[in-house]
Amino acid sequence: MEQQNRAILTTELSEQITTCAFTKEDLKTLCEILQESSRAAAEEEISYYVPLDRSIEQILADKELLRSGFELKITVRGADDERIYGTIPAVFGSPRFPSKIKSLYINSETDLRNFYDWYPRNRFELLLDFTKSELFNLSLSPSISTPNASNIFVSGLNSDWVSGVFRKVTDFIKEKSTRRRFLHRHSVYDILVLCGGLPFAFSIAYKSSEWISNTFGKISAILESAAYVYVFFLSLHLFKALFDYTRWVFPIVEYTETKSAVGKHRIILGSLICGVLGNFIYDLIKIIF
Repeated sequence: MEQQNRAILTTELSEQITTCAFTKEDLKTLCEILQESSRAAAEEEISYYVPLDRSIEQILADKELLRSGFELKITVRGADDERIYGTIPAVFGSPRFPSKIKSLYINSETDLRNFYDWYPRNRFELLLDFTKSELFNLSLSPSISTPNASNIFVSGLNSDWVSGVFRKVTDFIKEKSTRRRFLHRHSVYDILVLCGGLPFAFSIAYKSSEWISNTFGKISAILESAAYVYVFFLSLHLFKALFDYTRWVFPIVEYTETKSAVGKHRIILGSLICGVLGNFIYDLIKIIF
């Protein structure tokens, strides 16, 4: 099977995928939506197939090969870097399907290019990146947006097919969206530091004043001042740790397991935030009144 004219891709649509959560069934449904689109692309590809010097039997065999090439293969990578590769029913029906997923990847032209050196007229690529931001990473600036590679890319000669596939995927993802985009935006940490971090650090330094004065004031005024500075910056680091923990508990793209420890972490996080915020508001009320 030879391709006489390789398609020149003319229409491209892409979008970064953010702030959404998927169950295993959601992922399977999304893959099935893409499989339906891939089969439509296969029939269009076959309609443009013009073989040279081939018998009817060979032409029919070539068309079946093309159809089989458009059957999607997906790659799922688990938390321990184990990988499952295969068709949609095989992967999602496998007992080896990971309970924790790092990524799901689909490329509709992989088999066509690798096995038949065939460049399809229409294609798509999907990556869902479920990795979380590193917890308590002092080298990573919290001011930058949370890095995530999740995206959808659709391209082809048939602009209607391209826009149709793109719309189906983005509409499905919107149904699974979450209200946590602000948490992963650029500079949101800087705003939170100004509004909450600095007052929190001053509050901790103020509460520690008696202990600092009794412990270091009698030794040296310089040492006492240094202790205030140390407590202030330690409090800011604690605030950053709480922010990092929040991003980790509420990832930008999430795979929700049936039995997950995330719920426990969210209870812990809620308790910490309520404790810190409640104590701060109480102190503020005492100062004002």
